[in-house]
Amino acid sequence: MSLWLIIGIPLLFLLGLFLNGIKDMKRLEKQLPKYKDKIRNIPKDEDNDD
Repeated sequence: MSLWLIIGIPLLFLLGLFLNGIKDMKRLEKQLPKYKDKIRNIPKDEDNDD
């Protein structure tokens, strides 16, 4: 049973991080169109090719 805890707890943690990331991405996709008018275009310099 100890082996199941050693394997299971980190896997549950990683699964939680993954699901939380997906949830945050969906929330951002809904919120970003509201702020589209506040985004300013940055002109692309042809001289700055680092």
